[in-house]
Amino acid sequence: MGLKGKIYLLFGKNKWILYIIGLFIGIAMGIINPLASTHLEQINVGSFWIGIVSSSFFLFMSIGSAYLDKNMRNKNIKGIILVGSLVSATACGIFPFVSSLYVLFLLMVIMGFGISFNIVGVQTMLQNLTEDDTRGMVSGLYSFYFAIGFVLSSIIGPKLYMYKSWVPFMIPIASLLLCPIILKLNFKEKLIFPAKLKENVFKKITIGLQGAFLYGFTETTLITLYPIFLLHKHYSLTNLGYALAIFVVGSIVGTMPMTYISDKFGHNKTLIIIIFISIFTVLGIIVSNSFELRLIFSFLSGFVIGPIYPLSLAVTVQNLGSKEISSGTSLFTSSYGIGSTIGPIVSSTAMSLFGDGYIFSVCLLIFVIFLFTTFVKRSNDDSKTVV
Repeated sequence: MGLKGKIYLLFGKNKWILYIIGLFIGIAMGIINPLASTHLEQINVGSFWIGIVSSSFFLFMSIGSAYLDKNMRNKNIKGIILVGSLVSATACGIFPFVSSLYVLFLLMVIMGFGISFNIVGVQTMLQNLTEDDTRGMVSGLYSFYFAIGFVLSSIIGPKLYMYKSWVPFMIPIASLLLCPIILKLNFKEKLIFPAKLKENVFKKITIGLQGAFLYGFTETTLITLYPIFLLHKHYSLTNLGYALAIFVVGSIVGTMPMTYISDKFGHNKTLIIIIFISIFTVLGIIVSNSFELRLIFSFLSGFVIGPIYPLSLAVTVQNLGSKEISSGTSLFTSSYGIGSTIGPIVSSTAMSLFGDGYIFSVCLLIFVIFLFTTFVKRSNDDSKTVV
């Protein structure tokens, strides 16, 4: 196949439009969760409640995804994305003007629930337009654009917050409202969440769901607790920024080559290999004594952990029929949300009980469990094939 044909497979059928939507969702999420925590701290909310409110975003993203899978059958995908955008944008606009903890919690819940509609809707559309032999790269491109949006807004947001606390929250509003408008202009046909099939989709996608949970658990643990770990090692605030930035850069750099390899050699195999490598890169962060070595292992961890999300998504939908993909993406996003919710809570508990060196102990345990369960499943599948 020529270069034009390959480019068409990756960007044709308006897939590039859905990458742009992914960019806008990334921009919104890069503002909402980090700056929500900043806003809560500025109005003197305790760290315990900051954690509860921040976690509620991912928890209700998970609940919203499960709700879509159960209750939104035969509904218009573009309409669902419109509702999600309006609901989450409205809550985001109110958030910086409120000081009541209970109202802020409710607004965070609404934003997480609403954004799940956008994520599931767009991923369902994208995967339905994608051929099996490019599923890894297409998922990688979506994740790449999402990550770029997330990074840009997370850099710009705090600077704007210092100017006026409400200004950065206008960016997610604009980003979220642009999503349904762009879809309406570029996808004229009616797009429907298909009726739920009697066949059990869950059994087909357990490996992908484990990958989504693992990624959400590890990513939020790194973002929320890694700075605390470094602070306890007496590094400066500037160094904290470098360590997180180098992890994000590694994630962005690693996504495209790893997803390309997965399309060539298999999504499952590539996912297993990078999770195996992740064990050693994360251990490198923990045991290294110098900051320079920690930076190297932070980059390497980003390089192999970042692609886990798109590869897990590709693994989730690769064996599903067109009418099953919406269930797959809903369950995938729900699993990611659950991992993101409990990751910082469980890992911070491990740090409190056993010391800072155990910051990633639960992450490593989940990596090992994933490899073990995947090995057992593959062995069972092979034995059934022989029989």
